[in-house]
Formats: sequence, C-alpha cells, structure tokens
Amino acid sequence: MPWTNQTTSAILIDELDLNQSYRQTTNCVSLEGPKRIGYFSCYDNNNDIVFSQDISSLRYLDLPNPVSINCLQGYDSTRKYGHVNSSDMLLLRWVLENEITMQKFPSDFICKNGLMKDMMIVLYDDDNWSLSATKIGGKIVLNKMESIEKKENIDSQTEHVNQSTYATSLQRLITQNSNHSQCSSGIENDSFFGVFHTKIGSHRILHAGWLHCVESKQELDKPFVHMKFALIGKYNGPREFHSSHKANTWWSLATLAGVDTIIRAKCERDFRVKKIDKLDVDNLINKNRQMIFFNSLNVVLDFIKSIVTEENKCYNFHFKGEDKKLTGYMKMDADEKLIPPWYIDVQLSSKSL
Repeated sequence: MPWTNQTTSAILIDELDLNQSYRQTTNCVSLEGPKRIGYFSCYDNNNDIVFSQDISSLRYLDLPNPVSINCLQGYDSTRKYGHVNSSDMLLLRWVLENEITMQKFPSDFICKNGLMKDMMIVLYDDDNWSLSATKIGGKIVLNKMESIEKKENIDSQTEHVNQSTYATSLQRLITQNSNHSQCSSGIENDSFFGVFHTKIGSHRILHAGWLHCVESKQELDKPFVHMKFALIGKYNGPREFHSSHKANTWWSLATLAGVDTIIRAKCERDFRVKKIDKLDVDNLINKNRQMIFFNSLNVVLDFIKSIVTEENKCYNFHFKGEDKKLTGYMKMDADEKLIPPWYIDVQLSSKSL
C-alpha cells in the first residue's frame, strides 16, 4: 500500500528504523506496573459523551448458556465502523480533576493503552499508523490519529468487512451492567476506563485503558484495586485458533491494564458465536516476544522524547509498517482538535503561578 504523507506543513526532524534499532539493542527493559490509580465512566447521552468519575459504566461477565450469539445485533448498514476517534481525550479530564494523584505519580507521557500497544508490536505490525505529540507542562500528550489510508480504507470497505469490524464489539452482548439506563451499548464511548501509572526504562507513563468487564458479578463488591478484570477478544472462523496478530494485540492490551484473563470468542462466517473459552494472558506469547515488545515500547518512547523538545508545539509521527520506520515532524500550524484548549489553558495558568 503506498504511503501518503499527510503532513503538508511540517518540518521533518528525524526517522527511526525499528529493525535496525532492534538489531542494535543490547539491554533488556522490564515494565514496572501497571499500577491502578483511578477510573472513570463515559456514556452516550443524546450523542453527547458524558464523563463521570465513578463506576457507573462498569460491566460484569454474563455468558449465555448455551452460547449462541448474533454479533450483528444493532448493526447499522449506513455507518462505517472502525474510525479512530482522535478527539477522545477524556483522560485529560481525569488529569485536571485529580491534581493530588498526579503529584504522587509524576509522568513524562499521557496516552491511551491502544497507542502503547501499537508501539509494543511495531516489529510485527504491517499497518501504517500516526500519532500526534504535544508537550504541555513538561508532559508529552500522545494522541492516535487516523491516517489518510486508514480513513479511505474504512470509507470504501465492503459490507462484509464493515460487519466484521462491528462484530468486534461483542463485549456488549456477553456482559451486563446494573446501571442499564446509562450504559447499554458496550462500545468504547459507553464504557469504563482504568487509569494506570507505569514505568519502562526512564519513562513514566500515565495511561488509560478500556476495561471490558470484571470476571463475575461478585467482583463488583470489591474495591477497584482488587477487582479481577477480563479482556474480551474475538477471532474469525473457520480457523480453529486465533492468529499471532490477535495474540500480540490481546497480550499487549491485557498487560497494560493488569488483566490476567482473555475471554476468547470464535465468530463464524455468519457472525454467530457458538464457542467461548478462557485463556491465560501470560501464555499468549513466549517470554522472548514479551521482552521484544517491552524493548520496542522503550525505544519508541526514547525517539518521541528526543523529538518533542519544545513546549506547546504540535509534533506528528508516522509509522510505516512495510519498512518498520517511524518518522517525526514538527507541525507549523496548531491543531486544536488534538489537545482541547480547556486543558492547555489550565496547564499554562498553573505553570505561571
């Protein structure tokens, strides 16, 4: 697939060859964390996303017996599924409302687990992706962007691919929430997020991840830090086992959220699930690959930190899966859609005090 440079007004700063970097890496790093330090709920209220610092959107696993699930329940053929919501920075709302916790857990980066996952699996990922980075108050805020190729592919995807993408939101069909009036769809804009603090190498990261569900209804009676969560994953039949890409993705997301269990569902060609089992996260990939993922995350963060040196400037990074190269640019024009002005204003006013 040809790469389209969507940075039309930017200065090229540097490029990182991940393959070469991997060959030159001699030191192994480990992940310290994740430590659960907070949470928030979000849900859709007449197309407005409501942020609430409570557990109102927390869900618990409730598997049907027998298992026979139509994954296309609620599917809308007029919509295109799979777009990146680059303006979704609810974590920044949490940051502003938890100043004391932020002081206890200083960080160099603020981002979401999905973006960290992309950094971890770069050596095994053939897709292109983009992110923006802005240093505000000494912290680099990272935000996933939708590449031109990705947007065009989604807009032109076939009905079958669109249905398959929608079916990924199986989570809403095998979980329950006691607060049905606020959380019923189970999509990411109607969900429960954990807030975590992690260190890798010299990097301290504040990150948020979508927590699909706790393992049982009984877990709801426990304090948040003691709840046992599960990640729900789907793979497509007729193959008997999930792909290595699924294993890489599930392991990374679960590890970043401190989750030990994968609820794995096999989705047949008619988009029905008739088989669900449980997997141990630690057995998804071998120890050597786990170390590669940690080293990749550390190397990418090293590179980003070396590029993003000026405060309140917008930087873009583009990863090309074909040649495993990450390119960093400084944008000449600001983009308020990436970092909300209300967050920047508060950070700048705090710095001036």
